[in-house]
Amino acid sequence: MRIITVSRQFSSGGRELAKRMADVLGFDYYDKEIITEIAKSNSLDEGYVESSLSKGYKAVPLHFARSFSFAFTSTAKSELLVEEKRVIDEIAKKGRDFIIVGRNADILLKEYKPLNIFVCADHESKVQRCIDKALIGENPSRKEIERHLKQIDKNRASTRAILSETKWGECVNYHMVINTTGWQIKELTPIISRLAELYFGDMQ
Repeated sequence: MRIITVSRQFSSGGRELAKRMADVLGFDYYDKEIITEIAKSNSLDEGYVESSLSKGYKAVPLHFARSFSFAFTSTAKSELLVEEKRVIDEIAKKGRDFIIVGRNADILLKEYKPLNIFVCADHESKVQRCIDKALIGENPSRKEIERHLKQIDKNRASTRAILSETKWGECVNYHMVINTTGWQIKELTPIISRLAELYFGDMQ
């Protein structure tokens, strides 16, 4: 079984890269499907689950190897993270090749020796991507976009701090760091996919 985890700065194009790679490599793809499963299994609204898991956490970090425990100020948030891990474990138990976006999967799936990718971009590129992908009728100000970018990445870093002593986005914690600035994601996809194939070939 081959696993690729894609962590990313918000609006860096990481989700698009992961989906295109899954299509090229023939891997299963997991992203919001995890939220859907958590919500379904616990009779919760998907929006609530996604919002809760996306928020930052105020907690005492309890790093783990095979255990999974937290010292949270919010029991609901800790329970959702435990549920998230359960769903990800179930995906891995299927034994199929897959790509998973976010969810600190590089930490949760460490025992499977996944290929861990981090996707980033410069500030202006991320702002422009937000503008380009705004829904019809939406017209967020640049200040709102910048605040949103900063907050989401801050939340992602705070969640990882609970799970691991390693820092979110620090290059040494990933096998590949991809800067999408100045690139079309579809141009990068075959290159990164080929590197992934070489990585797994060397693992055999």
